[in-house]
Amino acid sequence: MPGFKIRRATAKDIDLLVEHRHKMFEEMKRPDAKSLKIADESYREWAVAMMKRHLFYGYIVTSGRRLIAASGCVWIREVQPSPGRPKGRVPYVLSMYTSPEFRRNGLATMILKEATKWANERGYDKMTLHASSVGRKVYSQLGWTRTWEMEKRLK
Repeated sequence: MPGFKIRRATAKDIDLLVEHRHKMFEEMKRPDAKSLKIADESYREWAVAMMKRHLFYGYIVTSGRRLIAASGCVWIREVQPSPGRPKGRVPYVLSMYTSPEFRRNGLATMILKEATKWANERGYDKMTLHASSVGRKVYSQLGWTRTWEMEKRLK
């Protein structure tokens, strides 16, 4: 994208990644402010721990004026090994956010392409994510397909 640059996030960027995740959830109208604040702190601790274990990678896009425009992350989820997934790990895209003034410039696409390239170079054959209704169009244009999952609330 002309005028935009992408870089890998470092531990120094954790506040920005938490802020963008917070804004993402606010825009989706969930959860309430109190729950979101608690989640922010838990996410911060978790993300730092995952970074230290090399299981969490963030990407940050800046504008030509060096303003932060977008971010997104990849978590290397540890899952059970299975046929077609002998490594027992799957890159999971999360916390994608673009600041309103920078939307419709292909920044989410930029992050996804960079993350996909990174995963391919490391031999992963699949990535997953949970798409918001807003993000589905972006993901499907890049070849992502919907899958079927179920859940049961325990409390």
